[in-house]
Amino acid sequence: MFIIRIREIGGTTRGALWIILGMALVAVGDNYTPIVTEHMGLWQFHALRSAMVIPVALIFALATGRLTSVWPVSLRRVSERSLLSMVAMVMYFAALPAVGIAQAAAGLFTSPIWAVLISAIFFGERVGVRHIVAVVMGFAGVCLVLEVGKQPIQPMALAAVAGGLAWALSVIWTRRHCRGESAICLAIWQFTALMLAGLAGLVLSPWIIPALSGIEGTEFVTQPIRATSGWILFVLFLIGIARISAAASQAVGYQSGDASVVALFDLSFLFWAPFFAWVIWGKTVSHSMAAGMVLIVIAGALAIWSDDRARAAVVRGR
Repeated sequence: MFIIRIREIGGTTRGALWIILGMALVAVGDNYTPIVTEHMGLWQFHALRSAMVIPVALIFALATGRLTSVWPVSLRRVSERSLLSMVAMVMYFAALPAVGIAQAAAGLFTSPIWAVLISAIFFGERVGVRHIVAVVMGFAGVCLVLEVGKQPIQPMALAAVAGGLAWALSVIWTRRHCRGESAICLAIWQFTALMLAGLAGLVLSPWIIPALSGIEGTEFVTQPIRATSGWILFVLFLIGIARISAAASQAVGYQSGDASVVALFDLSFLFWAPFFAWVIWGKTVSHSMAAGMVLIVIAGALAIWSDDRARAAVVRGR
């Protein structure tokens, strides 16, 4: 029994390290995104990045013998999950150039708090004291990150929080309807949805531009298609590779140990994002923003941990 426990702890530790590595890769890639956003708009960014990444993911699936797992068990449910995650990523990247990676990341990682509220309101799941504390702390953290009362709230900062809501919905949908799907399947279909969204945005840009004109921080969203250099395309490709590598690291992480524990380390992105912003660009966050991000991390950890404890109790009761 003791040897089994040691092995379990070791596996979970390895899983956590893989997740931390994946989040660090995402943070590095996202911090280099401003180089690309100076030369193209949101829709072109998603269309080109996805078009570059999907073939790499397919080659990876072929090389690892997982090509057959690319096609989903349920096309409808994976498509719906891809739509939700696509909305989350579009909102996050729309906010990124306007508010910076720290605020955008904090908005996106309100998803565990949103998941608690959605599960309680729409699915009748029991809300415990830890859930309530998580929601209150998360709300306080968001207020600190957005510096409510110190300055007007930027519309694109709210877009990042909306992205967190969409991501929470995608997580709930994945948990309820996509458990049997492979990680490579979910990743490829998510990037496919992003590519289609980018193409649709480019086609609809004559209507999108006037609809959003005058709203602060929407310059990246309203840019039409532009010619770009090979260097920028290469940087875009590297950003895409960072995302795919991060997805692979996450898949290994979740397969290596207790997923409910390993999932907590997704929140390490809220450390890596401002850390690499400081290392690469010399950008820092205010004390109130840093405190808010800490509160969001604690709230997210509480929400994930409480949710897992509740599911474990249900399993034990069967």
